[in-house]
Amino acid sequence: MLLSGDEICHTQGGNNNAYCQDNEITWLDWERLKQNREVFRFFKLMIAFRKAHPSIGRATFWREDVTWHGVNGPVDFGAESRRIAYLLHGESVGDGDLYVMINGHWQDHEFAVAEGRPSEWWRVVDTSLASPEDIVEPGKEPQLQNSKYKVGARSVVVLLKGATETSPAQPGTADKTK
Repeated sequence: MLLSGDEICHTQGGNNNAYCQDNEITWLDWERLKQNREVFRFFKLMIAFRKAHPSIGRATFWREDVTWHGVNGPVDFGAESRRIAYLLHGESVGDGDLYVMINGHWQDHEFAVAEGRPSEWWRVVDTSLASPEDIVEPGKEPQLQNSKYKVGARSVVVLLKGATETSPAQPGTADKTK
């Protein structure tokens, strides 16, 4: 969930109920945009990515639309699990497939991509990378070279498969595949 000002690193100083504030706690300081251009860029591209992929915002998900995966096989739904991946099939809404790997652990982990050949997948987001590689512009997504992907500690990786308007025309090379 995003709130106004998140895209420029606005803070409410820890106040989680600032609705009744009419002061610096809730006023947006647009000078922050100059200091936080990389964060703004990430938000802008992430919003555009969401709008370009109807499979993300659909009202109903059927069982065959989503499959859950672990780092290298079945998902661990245990209380201590800190790593999970899911495959969101987009065919029913005319979209490509999305594979999302979430590593909430404090160490890097290598995830196996659960479906398809590596050459079918393109990296869109890797929050462990520095800007501008954390999210790449449409058409500049690097192509995976291997079915394993190293997901950095406490980060998220989004891969795209299938022909959509945001798929790259020319294959690139992924810098974090093994």
